[in-house]
This record gives sequence, structure tokens and C-alpha cells, in this order.
Amino acid sequence: MNVRHHSHTLPAFLKMTLLVALVVAITAIALAKRSIFPSKVGSSASVSAGKSEAITPVAAQRQRTIANMEAELVTVTPHGFEPREITRPQGAFLLLIDNRSGLGQVNLHLSREAGAQLLDVPVPREQPNWSEVIALPPGRYVLTEADHPRWLCRLTITAP
Repeated sequence: MNVRHHSHTLPAFLKMTLLVALVVAITAIALAKRSIFPSKVGSSASVSAGKSEAITPVAAQRQRTIANMEAELVTVTPHGFEPREITRPQGAFLLLIDNRSGLGQVNLHLSREAGAQLLDVPVPREQPNWSEVIALPPGRYVLTEADHPRWLCRLTITAP
């Protein structure tokens, strides 16, 4: 019986497997960090509000950490927003946008249903994940995309 031992190839195989696993783990951590803590949140979104309306961005909402915050995920697809409607109680929450539209950039607007635009967010394909902690007063809001007026996500904030 002739048995060949490949002891010299096994360590090389294990080294390559460990190297690939390490690269995958580092990439996953980097992507997770980027989607939770994007580097350009403050500079990529413009926030505006009228005298009676307020949208409170991240800087004023550090009482609770993002890890303990409720979140709403909105995915931009080639056919519009998913979900198309969100109802939630008043209070700060993490709004997560996942751009899977295939477009070079989507320009999102958050407005009162019959009123002022509160948030303007460009989300490029190269950085498809955007997030912001916001607090809206009770009311009805609409998330739209500038070049696709039929793409709507209705957001209803209820009184506590």
C-alpha cells in the first residue's frame, strides 16, 4: 500500500484559507461601520425646518447611543421605496437608507405631506448606505426621490 502524505501542501492551503477569512472579516467590519457611522452624514444632508416644525439631526440626539435606538430601514429599489409606508410613535429614531436602485445617485427629500421640505439627501451609488438620527413632531411626511416623483414612502409619526 503506497500512501502519499501531502503535509507540505496542507499548511499552505490553511494559510490561504485563513488569509481569505481574515480579509472577508475585515471587509465586513469596515462595511458595517460605514453603514452605521457614515463619514459624511453631516455634510451630505441639508436639514431645514420652519418655525413650527423641527427635525433634530444626530448631534442633538446623543442621549441614547445608536446601538440602543430604534431604526427604520428604507430601501431604494429600481421600482421605488420599500416599504412604501411607515407608522411610528414620536421620538428619535435612526433612519437608514439603502440605495439599491442601480442609479448613479438618488436625491432624497423628506417633507411634510403638505408642506416644507425638511431634509435633502444625495445618496451616491459608491456610498449606498446613509443614516441619520432624526426626531419629527407628530404628523404625516413623505420621502421622495427628485427624479422619480412616483417613488414615495409615507411616514406617519403618531403622538405619544
